[in-house]
Amino acid sequence: MNCLTINFKLAPVSYRKAFAFPEGKRISLLESFRSLGGCVLLNTCNRTELYFLCDRIQAQQKLAQAAGQNLDEFAFFTGQNATQHLFRLAAGLESMLIGEDEILGQLKHSYEQARQMGLTQGLDTVFQAAIACGKRVRSETQISSLACSVATLAANQVFRFGNPEKTVLLIGASGHIGTAVYKNLICRKELTLLVTSRSHGREEQRTLPYENRYQCLDQADVILCCTASPHTILTLEGVRTHLHTPKERLFLDLSVPPDINPEVDGLPHCRRVGIDDLRTAAEENNRQKQHEIEDAQQLTQLCLLEYQADETARQYASRLEQLEPAQRQSFYTLRKEDPAAFLQAISKQFQEEEI
Repeated sequence: MNCLTINFKLAPVSYRKAFAFPEGKRISLLESFRSLGGCVLLNTCNRTELYFLCDRIQAQQKLAQAAGQNLDEFAFFTGQNATQHLFRLAAGLESMLIGEDEILGQLKHSYEQARQMGLTQGLDTVFQAAIACGKRVRSETQISSLACSVATLAANQVFRFGNPEKTVLLIGASGHIGTAVYKNLICRKELTLLVTSRSHGREEQRTLPYENRYQCLDQADVILCCTASPHTILTLEGVRTHLHTPKERLFLDLSVPPDINPEVDGLPHCRRVGIDDLRTAAEENNRQKQHEIEDAQQLTQLCLLEYQADETARQYASRLEQLEPAQRQSFYTLRKEDPAAFLQAISKQFQEEEI
């Protein structure tokens, strides 16, 4: 298995936005790999990753063509390195906010989408094992014990901004991140929350058509955007034209590509915070749970070794069956009790036979 990845560590959102494919383009890109052995495509606000079985050059050409952008900033993993990266990703160890829960759901969705299209032959076992690893890490360690989502970080930004009583305009409340943000905000009764999506069943909530988003800017203290739009939904001129009351405003943009023109940050009394700007808060969160991270890393490594041991046992199944019963049983026992030792022992056993 191979992997091409661009993420928040490798490039800013200004570059990554070209690879934030809308649903139609994602389907087309996946379909283009059908004759090349299939693939799984992961698209989140912090990363785009392509897992594939074909030649690297072929995959790069398909990805670059879909994005209309070169792949200079991408990292490439192959073989065991690609597998290790996938396991760490599922465990939340590669996220901006280490241990965040959203990536596991996003990974499961991406795999299931490709599987339903019949594009995961040769990738099923490793993805199922990585997803199982992600679940195990979260249930057996405390890595998710602190704030562990971009939505939570964004909500904390809202809570800390200005006075406790404030008006928040949430644009894009029906998506995955938008729903999570909404749940964080709605529990605060001191907030007046305006949303541009369907009602969530609260009488005091005010909903408005998406087309009226500009008309609500002036009354809002915080404007939070998290749509899946491929285009800017709040332009510099549109914001400037509709702000009349001089007061401090926070514009929070959780989308890739950005929903809010970055130049809004230069308007009087306006501060724009993008997805990459949340990194400082994420790093502080990560520092507070170093012990939990170490536990998660050890468990992820164990899951990886167990997967490799299972794959090796399948690879050598016929040759293991030819061994004496006692020797064969010792291998099976070692596989369960110490997968690392099993891998070393089976390698030594069959290397000696080949010599």
